[in-house]
Amino acid sequence: MAATGRRYAQAAFELAIEQNKVGSWSKDLARAAEVLSDSDVMAFLDAPQVSDGVKLDGIGKLLSNLDISVRNTVNLMTVNRDITKFADMHRLFGDMADEYQGIARADVVTAVPLDKKRRSKIAEGLSKLVGRDEIKITESVDPEIIGGLVARIGDRLVDGSTKTQLRAMRDSLAERPVDL
Repeated sequence: MAATGRRYAQAAFELAIEQNKVGSWSKDLARAAEVLSDSDVMAFLDAPQVSDGVKLDGIGKLLSNLDISVRNTVNLMTVNRDITKFADMHRLFGDMADEYQGIARADVVTAVPLDKKRRSKIAEGLSKLVGRDEIKITESVDPEIIGGLVARIGDRLVDGSTKTQLRAMRDSLAERPVDL
């Protein structure tokens, strides 16, 4: 249930703000997510036949380089039998941290790969469009769009692709032919 992941994310986020460590929590949660993405590790932590003490020892060893508060979050989720919700919790925490830090994430599709200068210019334009301090771009290439770009930022879609512009022009011509 996502509500459980949300409760953990909210509690962790509030603690991170209180500790003034939102950035370090984000990094440590990402490292924890990497470790917990291993199916063997997750099976071990979720196994009812393994005692909590053994699980907590394992977490202490696997995540020894992380902040104690982040380890305690993983410990609590494990003991409460909610460790399978960690990926949801991590994603939701990331969303809250981005919002708090004025960051938006954009999925950008272009016809050709972007160079550094073009990516920076697109990020700047999108940040003005959505009113955020920073845009982090996840880029993909789809030659089918012919040119331009398609960007999704949250629930907002910006379609400036040549393919869409050509389709709009075709539809406009089909509706009212041009008389010469």
